[in-house]
Amino acid sequence: MKRRDYPSKSISPEEVEMLSTIFEQLLHEYQIPREGQKAEDLAARLVGIFQSGVRDVEMLKRLSLRA
Repeated sequence: MKRRDYPSKSISPEEVEMLSTIFEQLLHEYQIPREGQKAEDLAARLVGIFQSGVRDVEMLKRLSLRA
C-alpha cells in the first residue's frame, strides 16, 4: 500500500489508547497477524482516517477495513 502524507496533528494519550483498542479489536475480529504488511496498512489507514476528523468508533472500524 502506498503511504500518504497526512497533515500532522497531535494525538492525545486518550486518543492513542482508543486507536490502539480499535486496532487490537480489528486484528482479533478479522484474524490479522500483528506482524506483517496487512497490520501495518490497517494501522496507517486507521490513523489517517482519525486524522481526517472521524471520531466515531464504528465508522473508524468500517472505513479502516476498506482497502
